[in-house]
Amino acid sequence: MNRLILSIALLLTAAFSHAQKLEDVLSELDKVIEHKLDYRSTRQKKIDELKEKFNNSTTDEQRSEMAQQLYKQYSHYMADSALFFLDAEAACNNIKEDTKLLTQNYINKAEVFAIIGAYDTAEQYINKASATAHTDNTLLTRYYHVCRTLYGWKANYMQRVEQTAQELLVITQQYRDSIIAVETDTLSKTVVVADNYIQKGNSNQASATLNNISLNDNQEEQQLAYIQYIKSEVARLQGNTTEQMIQLAITAQNDIRRGVTEYSALQELAKLLFDKGDLVRSYNYLLCSMEDATTCNARLRSVEISNVYPIIEKAYEEHEKASQSRVRLLLIGVSLLAILLIGGLVFLRHEMKKLTAARGQLAETNKQLNSANEQLNIANQQLNTANMQLGEKNLQLNETNSQLLQMDHIKEEYFAIYLGKCRHYIDSLEKFRRHLLKLAKNNQHTELMKTLKDDSLMEKDQEQFYSDFDNAFLDIHPNFVDKFNELLRPEERILPKKGERLTTELRIFALIRLGVKDTAEIAHFLNYSMPTIYNYRSRVKAKSIYNKDEFDKKLDEL
Repeated sequence: MNRLILSIALLLTAAFSHAQKLEDVLSELDKVIEHKLDYRSTRQKKIDELKEKFNNSTTDEQRSEMAQQLYKQYSHYMADSALFFLDAEAACNNIKEDTKLLTQNYINKAEVFAIIGAYDTAEQYINKASATAHTDNTLLTRYYHVCRTLYGWKANYMQRVEQTAQELLVITQQYRDSIIAVETDTLSKTVVVADNYIQKGNSNQASATLNNISLNDNQEEQQLAYIQYIKSEVARLQGNTTEQMIQLAITAQNDIRRGVTEYSALQELAKLLFDKGDLVRSYNYLLCSMEDATTCNARLRSVEISNVYPIIEKAYEEHEKASQSRVRLLLIGVSLLAILLIGGLVFLRHEMKKLTAARGQLAETNKQLNSANEQLNIANQQLNTANMQLGEKNLQLNETNSQLLQMDHIKEEYFAIYLGKCRHYIDSLEKFRRHLLKLAKNNQHTELMKTLKDDSLMEKDQEQFYSDFDNAFLDIHPNFVDKFNELLRPEERILPKKGERLTTELRIFALIRLGVKDTAEIAHFLNYSMPTIYNYRSRVKAKSIYNKDEFDKKLDEL
């Protein structure tokens, strides 16, 4: 019996210790997320230094070296910028003339296009590299790593198509086996071996393999993050959710401290915390992941987040509503008690005053009657004034009702337009699907690829979207262009060209006027990059006759 009690006590102590460790790790992660912009600024500072060296490079060798370092800084931070510097590297003559360096450039582009989610383009670059990657073992190892990543991500993205996803997982496993066969770096090979055991469901072998890893102070942070993530997968297979969350939280800390924006640990942790009932942390972590995935333009991460975000957001909102209801009830209770207390004090004071004034009240009665008559006359005058004011208020109320009716009419009109547009897009998609199906059935593969690559339909829809947005916004705010130009210097005013209703700059500030102020949301809405939106906003504000804060305030008042 004593042994049983001791065993139970030890188990409870261990469970409490593990739970406390999880809370400590999560608290540290909260602090790291709070300062994530500081970590990112450190990376940005290094990028700025490299850019300066890149711009000052005088030879192709120097320029390609700086472009390669900039690609490494941008690859899991801002994918579009990483591609820019890979293109800059490929443009250097020493890269064009060196098969090994050119192959490495192809492999790196494949990795970045995989991050973006452009898997077909990534495969094209992998295919370009396949012929020459086998000439160098280091290059071949890198080639296998990127192939494993590409097809693994593509399998996750295609998981709804079960057969295709399984085929991609088979390809991913083949490349994982190839890495094990050619990898010369002991640590990297050990990590892949552990990952291989995990994919086969052998958690014990994976754990034993990871325990053999010897780390040192010079270890790359990215490798450390990957090792922690593999440990979380081992815990998942073993059913130890608490340990899995601890390892994911440590991985997320490492990711954010490195200033990267493409990662998966934080969003996986958010899902587990949601299942555990920690809605606040789950919502905040998922929001952080979504913001960073948008910054990096990481398509797979965005898709993964979008699959669970509505569920967590709804639960979080319900949780917040319940919390607010409890706070309101508490405030009402306190307010009622305060009212009762104040009422009691007022009543007591009133009674004391009545007692003190009772002796002099009789002598003042006649005087008060005369004063009351005078006050009655004044009250009649005030009543007449109040009647006049009431009449004015009624006029204002009628005007307000008229405006509300007009707004209801506008809402109904645009609701009908919205339904029509939805129906139009559904019909267009159905027509396009039938056309593609016909080409596929007729084995017109060339024509099918040509149709899929044709951007004209998207461009036409984008132009129609801009036109619809312009018309809708200007119907609601017909004087926006004139009022907005009043905020600018006369020589800097923005006037739409003939046939246009709004320019790009005017659309950006129209969205801000509607309350869409986040640069990432504006960029997504108008199909521009975030730097482009930021530049437009900065240039227009520089033309204003007001400073930044006054300009924003005046814009909200338009």
